[in-house]
Amino acid sequence: MSVAKTATMMRQHTTPAPVPASSLSGNPVKDIQAEINPRPSTLILDLGGVLCNFSAPLGAPIPPKQFKYILESAEWHNLESGKGTASEAYKSLTERLRLHEGALEETVRQASLTLTLNDDFVVAIRRLKTESNDTLRVFAATNMSNDSYDTVRAKLGGWDIFDDVFTSARLGVRKPERDFYNRVLEVAGVAADSAVFVDDRTENVICAQCCGMRGVLFDNTESAVRKLRSLFGDPVQRGRSWLQTHAKDMWCMSSTGLEIREQFQQLLLLHLTNDWDLVQIGQLNPPEGRWNCFAYGPPVLTTATYPDDLDTTCLALLKLDVPDSIKQKTMDDMLQYMNPDGLAYCYFDSSRPRLDPFISANVLRLFYANGRGTQLLSARRFMEDMLRTGAFEHGTRYYHLPDFLLYYLSDLCAKNPDADELDFIRDLVCWRLKDRMGSTHDASSAALRLVSSNNMQLVNNLDRKTLLELQHSDGRWTGDIYRYGSTGILFSSEGLVTALAVTALESNLANDQAINSEH
Repeated sequence: MSVAKTATMMRQHTTPAPVPASSLSGNPVKDIQAEINPRPSTLILDLGGVLCNFSAPLGAPIPPKQFKYILESAEWHNLESGKGTASEAYKSLTERLRLHEGALEETVRQASLTLTLNDDFVVAIRRLKTESNDTLRVFAATNMSNDSYDTVRAKLGGWDIFDDVFTSARLGVRKPERDFYNRVLEVAGVAADSAVFVDDRTENVICAQCCGMRGVLFDNTESAVRKLRSLFGDPVQRGRSWLQTHAKDMWCMSSTGLEIREQFQQLLLLHLTNDWDLVQIGQLNPPEGRWNCFAYGPPVLTTATYPDDLDTTCLALLKLDVPDSIKQKTMDDMLQYMNPDGLAYCYFDSSRPRLDPFISANVLRLFYANGRGTQLLSARRFMEDMLRTGAFEHGTRYYHLPDFLLYYLSDLCAKNPDADELDFIRDLVCWRLKDRMGSTHDASSAALRLVSSNNMQLVNNLDRKTLLELQHSDGRWTGDIYRYGSTGILFSSEGLVTALAVTALESNLANDQAINSEH
């Protein structure tokens, strides 16, 4: 089908036309270039609120609220900028605020007693330096007077992680003034685009980014470490290492806390990784050419008997070394388990006429892979209707994540580039992908959308960013994958979500570079 004919068909429906590429935000080429910058080599950290913390003691002469006001006063800012002495600043503040003599000095002294080091963060930074073979340079850049810095330096440890420490008093200027960042970069001999700046104050991070650095807003240690590991480490390699560490022991977990050993997930893992050392396939070549989700033991959280299903069988026939005669017979059998609209039932069991439209997308993949796609015209048209109307966004009986359909159909399109009858689906998948990019912030959906975007050669920086943010410190990703139709119990799989994310990020880099080279 020609693109012109496809466009005509689209206009015949009441659904709005696909969003044109020109309306997407920003210049896609520039966006790509920004996303594939070389990995940074320098880390610049704030001290207060990041590496260490203190609090205004409740029993101090000056109440916490007033003490906080003092720390944000012009006199205190001047002191932090190296203008004048502590005695002069204390005297000026005492007179202006009518404080008791010595109250400010005593409150500062008591506050210094509450200083604590963020030990977990220090350990994480040491690990980053070690993993970089000590090529990572780390600097501190903080708003602090000379006296305050001397106090912090004397009371806390962890200073060995720094190549140098820059205080506002030393530089003669405070954050968030641009000169502060420029002087840090100049003295450290660091290019802005090679540096990551971490601070707990939004205005400081904004100005750092405006100076050309990458910014990380510190909200808590775990989140900050996760972001830093994605910036300085190799997320794909870390994810792959996690998969290898947990090889042959990656199963689903139910939302009720039970481990679920099921074969569909193992087959999908194999599809994504092509690594037999990671999986345990329960059935290699069953005599009837039908595969069962529960191939390792009795069914869990469902009926005592569980029939062979079309979804698992499709994955098996698409990946395993099965004689062609078995494949053809099984596909013949599948045609007998269709509803009047030409959609595949879930099971090879006429007494269980369960329907999940997404399964038909998987069946379409199998039939097209074996030269029989034209036999499923009704199913193909139903896929078009789900995409055209947006009905797929409701999710289905087993697939509560709508983006699974985009994953299956984008794979179908990518593997059958010469099938003109799929042109309408191609346009619809691209339209829906552009509309859904970044629409949710869970790793499972983001990975499905990113893989789908790569299949359709679309730039998708939003879901790539989400995946980088959600990778755990040990290299894995987590999330729900599907659910039981009868109970709604959710299945999660760290192994499957990690494999999806690794595949998505790895193919995304190649996809973006290919698109970039075309421009």
